[in-house]
Amino acid sequence: MNLNYSNIILLLVLFFYPSAKSAEKLFLYKGTFSRSINIEELSKFNTTKEISQKLENLMKITNLNDKDLHNFLSYKIKIPLKTSSKLMNSKIGEVFLSRLSKIIYTNKISNKKTSTKAIRSAIILSSYKNNERMNLIDFFKEYPNKNIAIDLNALNKALEKVESLKELIDFYSNSPFQKLKDGSSST
Repeated sequence: MNLNYSNIILLLVLFFYPSAKSAEKLFLYKGTFSRSINIEELSKFNTTKEISQKLENLMKITNLNDKDLHNFLSYKIKIPLKTSSKLMNSKIGEVFLSRLSKIIYTNKISNKKTSTKAIRSAIILSSYKNNERMNLIDFFKEYPNKNIAIDLNALNKALEKVESLKELIDFYSNSPFQKLKDGSSST
């Protein structure tokens, strides 16, 4: 594992420094539109499905229904600590985190390195504290800054790229050319 002096200090601070706070507020930006919501309100909705007035207003503005939002917030993914740590510290992981830091970042701080390290620590800590599983609320609770920002325009662009990549993978995995080559085509 390639750890330099600054990464070791960062890890020690994150694990042992008692005043490192988790995120308290989520800021959503879309062009000139901006809204904020407390992470605790999202967490309460995730566990009880009770919608606060502020969350209800935010859902109306973003055209989300409560079922979709709940599914999105509670969707758990498996994050093996050893593998994810190695991946996030590789060149590919650095590129991924750098691109992710354009979508999720520390509010009012446009330093890409700070956001990248915050994302990395939130992923590792939430995976560690939740038996190598993580959902969005776990990630927010372990983000080492009081305020998180999400750029909804950048998120939409990334989701469009993911969808087109998924379609490309589906096309090639179901390719008629491979079926012709294998002799399994009905034509």
